[in-house]
Amino acid sequence: MGFQAIAKNLSLYNLLASVRDTFGQDGRYWRWGKEDNFPNTVIDSVNDSGTARECIDKMETFIAGEGIRDKEFLKTKANPDQTWGELLEAIDRQLAYFDAIPIQVKFNAAGKPVRYYMLPVQHIRKRYDGDFIYSPELGDPQGFSMYRNYHRKIIPPFGTNKTPADIRKLIANQRAKYDEQLGELLYIYTPGVGLNYEHYPIPKYSAGLHDINADAALSLHEESQVSNSFKGGVLIPTHPLDRTQVDDNGKTEYDRFEENIEDFCSPDGSPVFHYEVDVHADQPFLKPEMLNIEHQMNATEKATDRVGRKVCRLFGVPPVLCGFATAGKLGENQELVNHMKLFKLSLKRKWKLKERMFETLFPAMSKETFETVPLDLFDFVPDKVIDRMTTAQLNEAYNLPPDEEGIKAVREKETGGTKVKRDETRDEINEHLKTLTGKQQQQLDRVVRKFNKEELNEQQAVMQLTSGFGFKEDEAKAYLGIEIEENGADN
Repeated sequence: MGFQAIAKNLSLYNLLASVRDTFGQDGRYWRWGKEDNFPNTVIDSVNDSGTARECIDKMETFIAGEGIRDKEFLKTKANPDQTWGELLEAIDRQLAYFDAIPIQVKFNAAGKPVRYYMLPVQHIRKRYDGDFIYSPELGDPQGFSMYRNYHRKIIPPFGTNKTPADIRKLIANQRAKYDEQLGELLYIYTPGVGLNYEHYPIPKYSAGLHDINADAALSLHEESQVSNSFKGGVLIPTHPLDRTQVDDNGKTEYDRFEENIEDFCSPDGSPVFHYEVDVHADQPFLKPEMLNIEHQMNATEKATDRVGRKVCRLFGVPPVLCGFATAGKLGENQELVNHMKLFKLSLKRKWKLKERMFETLFPAMSKETFETVPLDLFDFVPDKVIDRMTTAQLNEAYNLPPDEEGIKAVREKETGGTKVKRDETRDEINEHLKTLTGKQQQQLDRVVRKFNKEELNEQQAVMQLTSGFGFKEDEAKAYLGIEIEENGADN
């Protein structure tokens, strides 16, 4: 009965069944879950699971990437306590849990936005009129404080194009009611799909709360197995030993047995289980193999691996990044490529939310300023896994076009009918590429990508190919697609 009740409560349908408008002391608003604490339940489940926490950590790392393109902007103040770089760290952490960015914007006396703060998404509820309810009490995972409204605050949405006079009036009213300026709230998120789900961000992984909780439960089960299981390494059955009659040295038969055991076992030896059996009685017979829990531990290990991989899939994180996959077989390699491509799509969706935030807050600035510079996924994949992947698989993972031979095509350009690369140069490069390991090919691809993005100039790119991969200068230029001037070229 208890298990069934728990299973029912963790159903996504039951958790979200009451995402509907309701009335309270703060006006008409949209409840977030049956007990109005759906995000807190989800966060607690994730934080209890080692694998889920690892997924969150990887998501946060890759969402942040190498920061935005304008590094100087990151050094500017978002508020008196944080630079934009520090604030983005908090935003990236929250994006790993929910596709949402709630930013509180405060104004100066001229009505201009000057301070920016991130509010935890679990502390916010949407009102029917478009305003927001904010209170840390809404982060109570048990729901005990859900209806204590003493500290709840109403914050209007950002971007209503108020005049400076309107902003000053808003600030005055807020200070009179709350003794502080609350400003406005920019709430950017990816809505869910379903009955009233459009009002809040519903993470995809929340559909697998059972698996996430199972991962946490398996860790507890394994700990229990180790801590509470029988630890006897040696089983010694004897007849019932006499504990009353003593010999000339004042010791009983049992005392002498204990002394022998102590002399026999070293301090770090296996624990001994002494089993006294009356051979004339109908006693159950205990065998050493009955005390072996190895099969239980093996079963737990297999379940941990299986459930852990499922949790990774729920988050869209390639299992190899969490220490699970060790690609080697063709099917496993291709599965890794597919995971990488899907992971990139998930990251792009979260990057778009950050870009929307910046575009809304700083409409006069260039969009390129706030683009996230991505990390190279394969920098986090073990070398032994990369080395087992074919060039074609690496090309697919990087969204690069493969050539007929499964080796990266040598770029050829024709300008005005002039052929700028010779076939023999291409053949030499192809032969050279055949000797590269998967890791070297991956590093080579990185140089080409940086050159194409103009993050490396021609001289830098050619130098890296010649010094790091043994290319000749003309081969390096041909591989990069740089036009080679030749004497006697066709006119």
